[in-house]
Amino acid sequence: MIWGEVMEKLNKKRLTSVLFAVIIALFMVLVMSTKMLKGVDNFTYDYIYEKENSYNDDIIIVGIDEKSLNELGVYNTWTRDYYAKVINTINTDSPAVIGLDVLFTGKTNEKFIDADLIDKSLVDAAKNSNNIVFGSEIKFVDNVDDLEYKKVMAVDKPFDDLYQAIGDDSLGYTNTIADYDSVVRHITLNLTYDDVNYSSFSEQIYKKYCEYNDIDFNQYETGKSYLINYNGKPNDGYDAISFSDVYNKTGEYYPGIFDDRIVLIGWYASGNAYNGGADSFYTPISHKVEMNGVEIHANIINNMQNGMFIKDANKGIQYLINILIVLVVIYIIARFSFIYASISAAVSIIFEGVLGLVLYNNQTFYPTTSIALIIFIGYIVIVVYNYVRERLEKGAVIKTFKQYMAPQVVEAFMKDNKQSSNLIGERRDVACLFVDIRGFTRMSETLVDPVKVVKILNDYLGMTTKQIFDNDGMLDKFIGDACMAIFNAPFDIEDYEFKAIKAGLGIVKYGEPIAKQVFDDYGITIGFGVGVNCGEAIIGNIGCDFRKDYTGIGDTINTASRLESNAKGGQVIISEETLNRVDKDGKYILKDRLIVEENGYLNLKGKAKPVLTFNVIGIKEEKGDENSEVIDDSKD
Repeated sequence: MIWGEVMEKLNKKRLTSVLFAVIIALFMVLVMSTKMLKGVDNFTYDYIYEKENSYNDDIIIVGIDEKSLNELGVYNTWTRDYYAKVINTINTDSPAVIGLDVLFTGKTNEKFIDADLIDKSLVDAAKNSNNIVFGSEIKFVDNVDDLEYKKVMAVDKPFDDLYQAIGDDSLGYTNTIADYDSVVRHITLNLTYDDVNYSSFSEQIYKKYCEYNDIDFNQYETGKSYLINYNGKPNDGYDAISFSDVYNKTGEYYPGIFDDRIVLIGWYASGNAYNGGADSFYTPISHKVEMNGVEIHANIINNMQNGMFIKDANKGIQYLINILIVLVVIYIIARFSFIYASISAAVSIIFEGVLGLVLYNNQTFYPTTSIALIIFIGYIVIVVYNYVRERLEKGAVIKTFKQYMAPQVVEAFMKDNKQSSNLIGERRDVACLFVDIRGFTRMSETLVDPVKVVKILNDYLGMTTKQIFDNDGMLDKFIGDACMAIFNAPFDIEDYEFKAIKAGLGIVKYGEPIAKQVFDDYGITIGFGVGVNCGEAIIGNIGCDFRKDYTGIGDTINTASRLESNAKGGQVIISEETLNRVDKDGKYILKDRLIVEENGYLNLKGKAKPVLTFNVIGIKEEKGDENSEVIDDSKD
């Protein structure tokens, strides 16, 4: 029965651990699918992983900056021949590629004089450039944060004459899509619309750069989103020259400055106003100062040149690894003790952090922070659950055991966690006491009124319980008018053999007033017989699923019951073996402290041989090592 209960508890704990693991794993899947904790992973990526890298000197920005606006006038007054002139000036050198991060989607307004000539100047400049890329804009169906998941609706290309002059190979979309927190982390280098593949502005420039330098160009995966590995903060790192300096051939401009370089022309002034829209964004490496779109493209091109893109880990593999980690770790946390749970949680969180750094150093971003946070949350939930459960269980145990043991004894017991495990089952050396009312059957038959019988019985049982509790015993059970108590269980108490006998003498002594009252009121004679025996017994929570008792079984218990059956009213009977018990030093525990008289041999049920028994008359009062005075408690 005890072993079955142990297995039941173990199986129940295993089942609880599995349930916790599965529930938290499902919660993790929900988090991953809905991106509930994406902000946590973004924070880790931005502030821990993302770092400044080296720049390529062959990228130079021709910036439409404050100086250009001051010298050439308000931006919306500029005509396209400004760009034609700058393109022609750049082409006096030998640039590898020229990229215009500017949209020329419509023809010049006819209110301008020679509008057609203005457009033609730009078209001619484009035709005279061997390697040039113009920007286009893709219109999307929805407003999904991630460019990888957006659906293309239309493509805004340059005005017809310019588009016919350059063709699709000199066109790339400039869309820069920010995440939900307004930070640009990803780029999708190409997309498919109506079975046509469209390259991004940066990819198209890099493709022409490879052609110029006779380098193999490896097409990036269509629709795949990559994390941009930024080189540094805004306006810091890439060579830049003012648009007006190139236009006027003054300032920092000098012939040969563009030789063999990638030249990017775009908005480079502070503020968001650009052609009626916004062309500056926050980046992982700069959350306070926005980076202009042309510089973001410079970073993307630099990533392609140096193979620096950070790939997102495969989502299927993420799901598989994270589910396995969470299932194992949460099971361990729920299954084992607080120390092992804490170690497991700490090790798993450290492992997640190290795994994330190792993969990042291999150019793969694995979002481990949210999973580590889920493990930590699971750990806290389980710790709190276990604490509350243990408190409730402990409260239930205290409430139950206070019916059987003195309250102060129960409190001391519950503070000792090692002793708490004894409730499952163990072998212990105990003293067992049985007491019964002699004459109870005749009294219950004589007294017609059951209320009177119950009152007498309750007075007796209350007195019995007090004597047991006063001597640190455990009230095991009431059996009709009999009572069973165990001493030295469920935890160790000092001098338990002596305390058990002292409780028996107390029951006899304080039972006399009850017996006298019954005789005076009803003329019925009753008495109290007690049997005490010491020895090894199996102690534990014994019973079935719906009913258990914390009790003792074994020969020691049976013998105590048999001794009580032979005790007359006013007698406390013990066996010779109990009387002659000695401590570890060989000193008698009871013999030198009790007043006894031999009761003779008794044939006890279950015993092969007669047992020599003794009546305990009283206790010797100790006044020193050698002098003692006899006190007969039973005669008081």
